[in-house]
Amino acid sequence: MHIGPKFLLAAIRRRIKDEGLSYGYLSEKTGIPLSSIKRHLHNPSLGLDKILMYVGYLNTDLVELTKLANKLQHENEQFISDKQSELFLEHPYLLDFINMVTSHNMTPEAVAEKHGLSETSLRFYLRIAEILGYIDDFGDGSFYQSGRRYLLEEGSALDSLFRRRFQEESLSHNIHPGVCVGRIRMTEAQRVQLEDDLYDKLIELNAVNSSNDEGEPTNVLMRCTPGKLTQFSDGLPNIDGQLLKYVSEMFAKA
Repeated sequence: MHIGPKFLLAAIRRRIKDEGLSYGYLSEKTGIPLSSIKRHLHNPSLGLDKILMYVGYLNTDLVELTKLANKLQHENEQFISDKQSELFLEHPYLLDFINMVTSHNMTPEAVAEKHGLSETSLRFYLRIAEILGYIDDFGDGSFYQSGRRYLLEEGSALDSLFRRRFQEESLSHNIHPGVCVGRIRMTEAQRVQLEDDLYDKLIELNAVNSSNDEGEPTNVLMRCTPGKLTQFSDGLPNIDGQLLKYVSEMFAKA
């Protein structure tokens, strides 16, 4: 799972509080003005070098900080509502766009260039993402991830769509499984524990490699394949104001 900078900063602020420290302490140790520290620790675009610098003054490391950030991120997760599921099943490319600019940290401009979106169409995509609560648009040409994350309800139509497309993508590569062992006796509890242990290890590896800018994006399905993004649709089409109007009316506040 990708850990957004918003939650890494939240984890740093939590560690400062848990260790009984203050921004004034960091200002004294780093020589950075107090006002700048307050701005840094609430700025989602803060560079990794500065994040690591602040981590160096706390009783933690990037791996532990990422685990805390992951926990904080989970606290901000909720299942996609039935109404949103209905929208995404009808227009799956909307969810793809949202995933690209939030979970995969692509800039809207990069998404538009990759998929040939017009400037007007891109504005509609961003506005819809804001209406649905995935981004905050500050009106100055920039936006920030809202920090709200949504989960697919297991067994739902949207979850089934993702699973089908993920399996099709993963199994489309002519790659031999790294592990293939038959007739292993295992209880259900042991299987779940094995999955949990593998997941925890993958999260740890992702945190370390992300901090060192090493490794390649990889899909893991108890086998490793090139990490091509699993999408809900076959591409992002240009959209018009009618879809924006439809979404606005569908999710109008009471």
